[in-house]
Amino acid sequence: MVPGVSGLQATTRRRGDAVTPGHQKGVIPASPRLRVFLSLWLPVVVWCGAIFYLSHIPNLRITQEWWDIIARKIAHMVEFGILARLLVRALSGSTPWPRKKIILASLAMAVLYACSDEYHQGFVVGRTASPMDVLIDASGAWLALRFFRV
Repeated sequence: MVPGVSGLQATTRRRGDAVTPGHQKGVIPASPRLRVFLSLWLPVVVWCGAIFYLSHIPNLRITQEWWDIIARKIAHMVEFGILARLLVRALSGSTPWPRKKIILASLAMAVLYACSDEYHQGFVVGRTASPMDVLIDASGAWLALRFFRV
């Protein structure tokens, strides 16, 4: 509790002399809805940023060995599987939708991001846009949603 102010928790923050209607001068209550929203959607945004970052690296290779292409395709599946699971988590906590709709929406969003990722790679030196990679990404998302349920 904040001394002298009933009902306000210590999680409030101060901002200069700002006055918020209905609150003591200078005290702005922390928004629990914003914290929940960020805890659900920030991991999705960060993961999409990581995918984007990896997509803009020219001539990206994991190794120079013969199995490099296999490792890269597995990496595609894993990164979009993680994205699909993060989307399920975010949608489950922020929408009243039934589970089936959440799973379908997560799969659709992951596939759309896979399409945009491949389109982006078409502009990167040493990379190509491949419809086959979109299918691999989509299969990774589907497998993560189908077999790794929480």
